[in-house]
Amino acid sequence: MPKQYQSTSIPNSTKIWNHHLCNIYGNCKIGEECNIGTFVEIGPGVVIGNRVRIGAHCFIPEGVTIEDDCFIGPGVIFTNDRYPPGGKDAWRPIFVRKRVSIGAGSIILPGVEIGEGAMIGAGTVVTRNIPAGWRVVGNPARRILKKIFNCEKGEIK
Repeated sequence: MPKQYQSTSIPNSTKIWNHHLCNIYGNCKIGEECNIGTFVEIGPGVVIGNRVRIGAHCFIPEGVTIEDDCFIGPGVIFTNDRYPPGGKDAWRPIFVRKRVSIGAGSIILPGVEIGEGAMIGAGTVVTRNIPAGWRVVGNPARRILKKIFNCEKGEIK
């Protein structure tokens, strides 16, 4: 017999583009003032904070928590099973902390935490935890150092 899910209530301040083309399962928590694109799938038990923007064609399975003020670009895929088909006992959670930006086409593997204010470049594959404030790109994700231009001296640090 299939598992019964409770319905998910979506706040009036949250916009779902073409809601008939999205799959939003029960037991989700979706915050205020979110913007969810077309062809998005949000699995049961997912938690989405306030003011989160999710681009079209994203897959967010059970076990994902996205905190407030995040940007999830189009085509971002979260996975909860590192060695499929491992079954629910093998699934691992993913935590996306506040003010994270994840670029289009990125893949986030199970069991990772992306720290507050981190930025994930487009097409990045996140295989490990990303500390708060880091900027990462590539496959696998690696930190990029920000060059700071000193306007007074005309030099790059």
